[in-house]
Amino acid sequence: MRIFARWPERQAHAVRWLLLLGWLALIASLLIPPLGGWALRPPLCTDGLDCHGHGGNQLFWGVVVPSGLLILAAGSHELWRRICPLAFVSQLFRALDRQRRVPGRNGRLQLAKVESDSWLGRHHLALQWSLLIAGLSLRLLAVNSSPLGLGLLLLLTVVAAVVVGWAYAGKAWCQYVCPMGAVQQVVTGPRGPLASAAHLDASRITQSMCRTLGDDGQVRSACVACQSPCIDIDSERTYWAGFEGRRGLRWAWLSYPGLVLAFFLLTRHQGPEAIEMLRSGLWAFDAGLPGRALELWPRADASWGVPRLLAVPALLSAAGAGSVALFGGLETALLGRLARDHSKERAQAMARSRTRLLATFLAVNLFFWFADPSLGAVEGKVGQLIRSLVLIASAIWLYRGWPRDAEVYRRESTSASLRSQLRKRFPGLEAHLDGRTLEELTPGEVFTLAKALPAQLAANSQALYRDVLADLFRSGRLERATSAVQLEELRLALGLEEADHHAAIRELELQDADLLELDGRQRASRSLREDAAAEAIHDLLQLAGQHDLRPDLLDTSQARRLEMIRQDSGLDDGAWQELLLRFGPRSAFARRQLENGMEALQGELSRRAALAAAATHDGLLRPLLPVSDLRIVGCLLPLLPLLAEFRSGDPLLQRFTALQSLLPPGVVGEVLRRDLTLLPHPDPQPAQELEPLPDPLQAIEDLWHDPDPENAVWVLWLLDQRDPARAARLRRTPRTGLPVTPHLQGLLDGRPLAEAPLLELLLQVPLLAELSPSALFNVAAWGELRSWPAGAPILQVGAEAAWMAILLEGSALVSGVDWQARVSAGETLGEMALLSGRSRGSAAMALEPVRALVFDAAAFEQLLHQSSGFARSLLRQQTRRIEGLQGQQSDAAPGPSGAP
Repeated sequence: MRIFARWPERQAHAVRWLLLLGWLALIASLLIPPLGGWALRPPLCTDGLDCHGHGGNQLFWGVVVPSGLLILAAGSHELWRRICPLAFVSQLFRALDRQRRVPGRNGRLQLAKVESDSWLGRHHLALQWSLLIAGLSLRLLAVNSSPLGLGLLLLLTVVAAVVVGWAYAGKAWCQYVCPMGAVQQVVTGPRGPLASAAHLDASRITQSMCRTLGDDGQVRSACVACQSPCIDIDSERTYWAGFEGRRGLRWAWLSYPGLVLAFFLLTRHQGPEAIEMLRSGLWAFDAGLPGRALELWPRADASWGVPRLLAVPALLSAAGAGSVALFGGLETALLGRLARDHSKERAQAMARSRTRLLATFLAVNLFFWFADPSLGAVEGKVGQLIRSLVLIASAIWLYRGWPRDAEVYRRESTSASLRSQLRKRFPGLEAHLDGRTLEELTPGEVFTLAKALPAQLAANSQALYRDVLADLFRSGRLERATSAVQLEELRLALGLEEADHHAAIRELELQDADLLELDGRQRASRSLREDAAAEAIHDLLQLAGQHDLRPDLLDTSQARRLEMIRQDSGLDDGAWQELLLRFGPRSAFARRQLENGMEALQGELSRRAALAAAATHDGLLRPLLPVSDLRIVGCLLPLLPLLAEFRSGDPLLQRFTALQSLLPPGVVGEVLRRDLTLLPHPDPQPAQELEPLPDPLQAIEDLWHDPDPENAVWVLWLLDQRDPARAARLRRTPRTGLPVTPHLQGLLDGRPLAEAPLLELLLQVPLLAELSPSALFNVAAWGELRSWPAGAPILQVGAEAAWMAILLEGSALVSGVDWQARVSAGETLGEMALLSGRSRGSAAMALEPVRALVFDAAAFEQLLHQSSGFARSLLRQQTRRIEGLQGQQSDAAPGPSGAP
């Protein structure tokens, strides 16, 4: 399940704020007495016990802490680690960009991180578990029931989280200091009951990985590789890696059941012997608990014993040690049984894993046997329901994890990498899987598929193997020393030998020597830092309006941001320069931008071709062609500067040339009008096929979200007539963030379009054939319909040029000094005098009843300025008229001497 990993970051951020505010409000109520006179379920205080009335201790220890553990045990660590208020507040200085920076190896400042070989890096588990035992001891001695003590403890914890977050980058508080961080690792194990399998997830942001929202609103990685492997990225990989080199983890894990049992037994006997403190809930209201810290244990009235101040930590530590001894014996017994069927190394790993799974299962169920997050609601039935839920969830978790070992995890990881490479190299492969996707195949089926590839595809086996090898190396999931053995199954599936493995290693060494010189943890750390820095640079480029990284074009603030990205990444100079090369001209980033742009261009060309084909027999579609042309121009504008950086023989240029030959004349003209030059190519490529064309109605529907609302009006009006079901669907699809005109609002409300009859007339006018819906609406809005009977004068010589007309019906005879011309429907009348600013130089008379759309001088001027399509059409019409008149004059002129 990926529900928690893919939970929207914006919502998680809001929940974190709510929890943090609740945490601060609880602290305030604990430290300020007037705010503390409340309790959720106050118990009846018995004789012999001094009780207070503050419910803060009961709320925090009885509800909040058990609820957190319930999320981990029955749900997923992904949820808790994304909403934890302490983790959130620890990132305060990161949000303010004021974290501590120290000089790196190159002398430049970079964020301070916990180094793996530092004292904290080597002993953090011992520190976290010691803090856990100290916290449990404080609870039993005072904080269980002292409002002031709990308030100070919570306040101190918040301050500590903020200080650690300032001192070290990433989730240093969670990974290296917080006791709950170590408990989460123990309770989670390989992964929680509802957690996702990160090693099978193709997403770059997995589980509870640190993330942020980019400038474009998209989720970006915010990982600085503060720990590798990391439970937030891949909990199961962290689990298997913890079997070696994690000092103190075994003791912490196996001691946890003993600590849980000892804690609750000591809580039960926190007060006088005659009082049941645990089930009654009096443990949270015992005002006298801090005062009994120096009483003798086991009996306060005896003349011998140890003060509780010393006895409680000692008893908890002894219980932990006893639990370690018990489960250590169980591990030895399991090893003896498993060694009969498995190799010594695998048997040891399986025995260790199963022992830890059993320890977690017992600890979790012991905890909820004593604790009830519902505080006994509905006569304890809710608590019993929670216990049953935890028992079922933990049993499923134990059943799922029991047969797994590190070899199974590695095989699944390898299959995931192979699946990714197969998808890249053979895009059409899924069409041959009987309706299944590559993600639905089991690891064994993926290996079988690779083995069954046709011979012509199997020629890529070595490259495929090399790419899988590189992916596993970069992610830190493979070590060079053991890689040949661990990938033997993959080589067999691909028909390769061990020599091919070594050849692939040599190729990778030539490409990136550091890839094989670093250990798995270092490679994974570098990969995470590079990925996070790459996403940050991507955001910077989008903000700067650049398609590739050119530092000389960045302004001061953008250059400063690039330097902050470098510092935050912690990459050395060589790795940083290699990363910058990805974003330079002709870089992989630029190629990816170009490929995405050409995909969009091809899609727009396909939709335009579909509309053009349909418009030949449906005139209502014709106004949408210039709209489509503008969308094509919008695709071209960012592509042309990118293309200039690529060499002439590049396949991307060849692909663009093939698309360029399909550009409509209107697009080419618009590009030239913007002083841009289409790409010349000495060896033009054949036009790329756009077949099969999309459904024209779907192409029309795709224009619904065009920024121009009049285009949306045309789409809706057209679909109302051609496909009412689509139109109804569009009415339910909001144009979020886009303007709405009265025309559009009227159609959305179901009212007919008042201009519809006039628009249908305008569509018959050749002069208006290339106008967009917006221009047609302008023509309809600024014009006035007039009629003249046959024989009536329309224009008179010498009259003031106050208007011009577009004939919609009928024809007129225009007469000059020595010429005559017939003007038919679809042509203009009287525009020359308006353009020249002179009085009328010709007369016009209706030859038959004439109906025309008349524009006064102001409307005509406005139409020319706001509708370039109308101006171009008018200019072409005038050119044809002048050419026609010149032809008439040439025919009427006398011929040379001797001519007939």
